[in-house]
Amino acid sequence: MIDLSDLSPLRESRNYKIFQHPELEDALLKVRVDEAVRDHFIPRYAEWRYGNLRQWNREANEYLAALHRGCPEIERLAQFMGYAPTSVGPAMVVEKMTGSDGDLAPTLHAERVALDKKDQEGRQRLHDELMDLLDDLKRGQIIVGDLSFENVVRAQERGGKLTVIDGLGERVMFPLALFSTFAFEKSIERRRARMSKGFGLQAS
Repeated sequence: MIDLSDLSPLRESRNYKIFQHPELEDALLKVRVDEAVRDHFIPRYAEWRYGNLRQWNREANEYLAALHRGCPEIERLAQFMGYAPTSVGPAMVVEKMTGSDGDLAPTLHAERVALDKKDQEGRQRLHDELMDLLDDLKRGQIIVGDLSFENVVRAQERGGKLTVIDGLGERVMFPLALFSTFAFEKSIERRRARMSKGFGLQAS
């Protein structure tokens, strides 16, 4: 078991506490802190078996699928490095993504907020980078069910490209996007349109 009692989280959110892995400089430990939500009269299999860790099962499956296909677009994802028991609960081990200052990589949300509202050129440039990311996910047939501005970072480990750090896999019980190319492409287009609105722009 990895002892985290003397470490402070590098970052905290509603769902996670993120710790530096004490033995691996290029790895992080993501510890879930939320409680499992059970709103089904008859619990779904994944809900019964994995509780609030069921998202990890989906993320690992999607990452393994990309590995199996050997798609180069997997570089757009933070590397999945396994699981580990810790003193504060189960953890997912993931590749550490950093910014130019050596700290944790800035999120797309942080970059978008930092832009001056009058800086249309900067907003367009950042929007275009996001569209390039979506193009790569589409090309690699990689499903990111929870694609948000918080789940995308600018990683020096990827040459400064936007990289997905969370949200892989489809949350729905019957993931049509997994079996239908048409459904998958429609889901990408919906995300393209939704996230473009966050820049006040049209999807391109």
